[in-house]
Amino acid sequence: MRSTFAADVQVIVGPVLAERGFVLDEVDDLPDEGGRERHVVYYRSADCKIQVYQSIRDGEVNVMIGALAAANAFGLRAEKWQFLGRFTDRPGEVTADMISAAKAEFRSYANPLEWVRDRIVTQWDAARRGILEMYGSV
Repeated sequence: MRSTFAADVQVIVGPVLAERGFVLDEVDDLPDEGGRERHVVYYRSADCKIQVYQSIRDGEVNVMIGALAAANAFGLRAEKWQFLGRFTDRPGEVTADMISAAKAEFRSYANPLEWVRDRIVTQWDAARRGILEMYGSV
């Protein structure tokens, strides 16, 4: 049985990904190594992958982009996966004010998946270009 998280991802984030050529690849509702609840929804396109996840241990909902050859494996410890924001233009040094503003923006969303959806919309071009430059399309 799939989690409600996976169903919510498909309803809220799925259409934005479909517009960019993604199809659902896999849903992983297995607990993490410590037995804590975790949900990961993987999507695949012709040249890269996306994972949308909810990690109880890390207390977050977020999105990552990966090379097409990346294994469907959770998080930064998995090879060939990066946060979308890694590839966006940012000022040199991150300040406390910038962190506060980012947290306030995240909290302004009623549903964290809406924040994920909007990150994909605003960061997609740079993230796709960056992951392809980093790993290629295979």
